[in-house]
Amino acid sequence: MSLAIWIVLAACAVAVATDLTIRRIPNALTIGLAVGALALHATQGWIAFAISLVALLSVLLIGFLAFSMGWLGGGDVKLAAAAAAALGFPDTIPFLVYTAVGGGLLALCVALVTGKLRTVLSSIALLLRPFAFKGTVAVAPSNPIMLPYAIAIACGAVAVALSHTAAPFLRLPL
Repeated sequence: MSLAIWIVLAACAVAVATDLTIRRIPNALTIGLAVGALALHATQGWIAFAISLVALLSVLLIGFLAFSMGWLGGGDVKLAAAAAAALGFPDTIPFLVYTAVGGGLLALCVALVTGKLRTVLSSIALLLRPFAFKGTVAVAPSNPIMLPYAIAIACGAVAVALSHTAAPFLRLPL
């Protein structure tokens, strides 16, 4: 397992702890991870550095769109982007896929534990309604559940780490 994966796992552990306790991910953590990732890849040559920078900027751009729609918090976006920069290509893609799967499972678990599963499922149906019925408009949930999404990001990082070690079947064919 590479040094970058270990750094991402350590940063995710700190992010999960702070996200669960104070519901924030410190900027110092995400900035430190991003700078460390770029520095690490700079030692591997300009191509590795460029790939890392593109991963960082791409995830930031997509993440800030999700942030502007209220789907993710700013700290979550910055953590995911910094982790993507550290992981580089091709690990960024499975990281994002496994993070999304982890986020979905986290949302279902939180909805089940809080007794809001039925409400969440009906909100999802209202969001997806335009795909089933042309001419209808998606309706945003009135009272969304806020998740400690650092947990989902950590799940993505753990899945990538496992794909390099104990669970090679988790590698996605790219």
